Amino acid sequence: MPVQEQEISRIWAEVIGIPDADIHTNFFDLGGHSLQLMALADRLSRQLGIEADIVALMEHPTVADFTEHVNSVETTAGDADPTRPRP
Repeated sequence: MPVQEQEISRIWAEVIGIPDADIHTNFFDLGGHSLQLMALADRLSRQLGIEADIVALMEHPTVADFTEHVNSVETTAGDADPTRPRP
């Protein structure tokens, strides 16, 4: 199931401590720092089941980019699932 930007944006903002996270603004430009990045990875895992590592978050530092990355990884992983029925 694709992850929604709104869910990630909400967690992103909570971790940084801001009311809203602009989906196109870099995590660090929003006021985030490295310790919060680790907290973000943990919260994404616990709350949304996204296995995000620090490197992926740094390579995709905006909500929009990270959401696109996560959804493309899920799609690719789903395509490689040998138990998944083929059309």
